[in-house]
Amino acid sequence: MQLRVNGHFIDVPEEVKTVTALVDFLALQSKVIIVEQNGVILQANEHERAIQPSDSFEIVTFVGGG
Repeated sequence: MQLRVNGHFIDVPEEVKTVTALVDFLALQSKVIIVEQNGVILQANEHERAIQPSDSFEIVTFVGGG
């Protein structure tokens, strides 16, 4: 399945069916992130939402520093 993530189209396995699975596939599960799906910012408890091939995601990670 092809998804748009941060402005780029990427291929993800068909097993990736939820936002949580997408985050795991992108190896971001250990980071503090904000996920926007189709223009809607998701709360952490909404990451079990299903994803569709036409979905667009913006994923922002936070980096500490000074």
